[in-house]
Amino acid sequence: MKFKRTLSLLASVAMTVTAVTGAMSLSVVNAADDATYKTSGTCGEKASWIINSDSALIISGEGEVTQTEDGAISGKVWGWEKLRSGITEIIVEDGITKAGKSSFCGDSTDYFSVIKVTFPPSLTSLNGCLDRNSYDYHILEDIYVYSKNITDASTMYNSDTDGKIYSWHGSGIKWHVFKGSETENSLRNDLKLTDEDIEYLEDDAEMPAVENHEAAVLEPVSNNSGPAGVGSKYKWDEASKTLTFSGKGVISIHDDYYEKYKEKTEHVVIDSGIIGIVAVVGVSNGITCGAFDEYTALKDVKLPDTLIKIGDGTFEGSALEGELNIPASVKYIGECAFQNINITSINSLNEGMRIEGSAFRNCKSLKEVTIPKNVILGSSGSPNGSSDSCSTFSGCSSIEKVIIEEGIIDSLNHGFRSMFGDCALLKDAYLFADFQGYIWGPNNKPAGDSAFSNCDNLKFHIYKDSVTEKALRDVGYLKDATEETEANYVYMADTTALETAISDAESIETEKYTDESASAFTEALESAKAVLKNLDATQDEVDSAVKAINDAKNALEEKKAEPSESDPTDPSDSSDPTSPSKPSNPTNPTGGNVKKTTSPAQKASEAKAAAEKAIKQAKIVSLTAKAKGKKKITVSWKKVAKAVGYEVQASTKKNFKKDAIKKTTTKNKLVIKKLKSKKKYFVRVRAYTTYKDAKGKTQKVYGKWFKSKKKVKVK
Repeated sequence: MKFKRTLSLLASVAMTVTAVTGAMSLSVVNAADDATYKTSGTCGEKASWIINSDSALIISGEGEVTQTEDGAISGKVWGWEKLRSGITEIIVEDGITKAGKSSFCGDSTDYFSVIKVTFPPSLTSLNGCLDRNSYDYHILEDIYVYSKNITDASTMYNSDTDGKIYSWHGSGIKWHVFKGSETENSLRNDLKLTDEDIEYLEDDAEMPAVENHEAAVLEPVSNNSGPAGVGSKYKWDEASKTLTFSGKGVISIHDDYYEKYKEKTEHVVIDSGIIGIVAVVGVSNGITCGAFDEYTALKDVKLPDTLIKIGDGTFEGSALEGELNIPASVKYIGECAFQNINITSINSLNEGMRIEGSAFRNCKSLKEVTIPKNVILGSSGSPNGSSDSCSTFSGCSSIEKVIIEEGIIDSLNHGFRSMFGDCALLKDAYLFADFQGYIWGPNNKPAGDSAFSNCDNLKFHIYKDSVTEKALRDVGYLKDATEETEANYVYMADTTALETAISDAESIETEKYTDESASAFTEALESAKAVLKNLDATQDEVDSAVKAINDAKNALEEKKAEPSESDPTDPSDSSDPTSPSKPSNPTNPTGGNVKKTTSPAQKASEAKAAAEKAIKQAKIVSLTAKAKGKKKITVSWKKVAKAVGYEVQASTKKNFKKDAIKKTTTKNKLVIKKLKSKKKYFVRVRAYTTYKDAKGKTQKVYGKWFKSKKKVKVK
């Protein structure tokens, strides 16, 4: 799909601020069209809407939500249509009984920048308001339904998909509903939702009130600045040829604003706070285009760590080159977003993100690609796709190595059509993923459509007897060795045991072991990590690394306890040899002093009692858990004076009885890594102290868990 637009010559642009139903909105008047970026209006006999400065669409009033005529390009549309791309939250307030048919959809699939939707207790019918397939809601995370009486979830299926139904199940969108309600039953029966898709509201949960209930006023236009969205704005610096975007929300409009600097923009800087860049619709011509497509003078772009979405055609055909830095926060890359640009490397694609068709097509300077775990490859167009809809990296003629990690998903079952087609220099494809469904290849599809078409010198690196091996054999990709030629595939080593050994080793605190044994253990651990990173490691090398790390772990030697200051030669002797002799003990037949002795068991009992007394005072008084970075949580708490260390637990279950991760530390901060992306974790912490038992071994005594568990969603 090619994102081009028809340019219109505009005679003038003038800005006027007008009052609409008591709220302020911005009008744009030019020679080609008289149109309005409205931020408020009516949507029913007793219903009205606003878009506030937080980019939230809020629908209020009573009764049914209906369309009204507003003189737009395509005739009868929803009043918020022209700003729809920048809406990040939808709130339907109590009093509304029926949502508008397809009210939160549009002709452009890039409309969907919504992260959260909330429906009120009064709602009795969804009425197909989200009448699209779940794969179209690119970054939607949560739908809260405070009504218990919804029975028409079946209306949420799109009607224009050639009769083929695409279920919402497994989309990653979490529906929050009351347990046992008609709403839950309808979602499960009609949309085929499972426990994975549903989270229950508390029985007494109430819909939160809207705090910001004022319609937004867009940034006014000056000689070098203006609006870029509901809460975002641009500023042009002529001297440095830089376009800077700031504010919050989404970059979703340009029309004849910053577009006039297109041919001379060399640098684009997007400040923190912006969460999305989407394909935009010009008011003057109604043509959809990428925000910075064909910026032929563009040298570099700075993307913020708040960015979630890079929409369709955003940088297509621009002059970007060199290394492309994609923030860890990005969840979605749209169709053709980076097509036809000269990047040499991508740093980096993120686990669990969605990448649409042709996103990096014809990036002819790209040398190597790593597709991380659980990436979804698809097309934002028709479910049946077009001839190039899944050609994610096709035409990248300089790519030499491809790494596809576990869990890759073909969202529309296109068979990874031409994913790496015409990558003539591609030599090695490391396929850690199991290709689910089917893959297009020489035996079952035309050569130009197969996943690795025209990659004549390619060697596949696969696991023996894997799903991927079978799939590649079935479609004719794998060629066994003959007398004249080598096989075009090799088997990779199974690193499961090595990954487990490394994970277990990383949880060990080496401070309590002797320097010599700890050093040997650390060296074995680092060597094992190097083997794990080596994609070409043999099975013998992997097995040897497992043995080495386990041997070093078993050889760890605890440090000996230092003797007490009172008697360095005998810690159990509390007498002072320099003190005057005490009177003879009449019960001692030798007439000398008798040293008072304490048995090891008694000493251990006393030490345990002291530890238990101390730990009762070691109460955790604060706890913070945040998802910083990909697949990890940073946990911190206030240090406790009586504690020797702390135990931290994280689990996807509130009762911590399943899949609980346990970590210990002597510090009051801990980073828990290798968690499941997009999952919600409960976190708790408790302090502990130690004592020596009768055999001299260190034992732990734990305090109570912090009074409340923290809940955090992993990126």
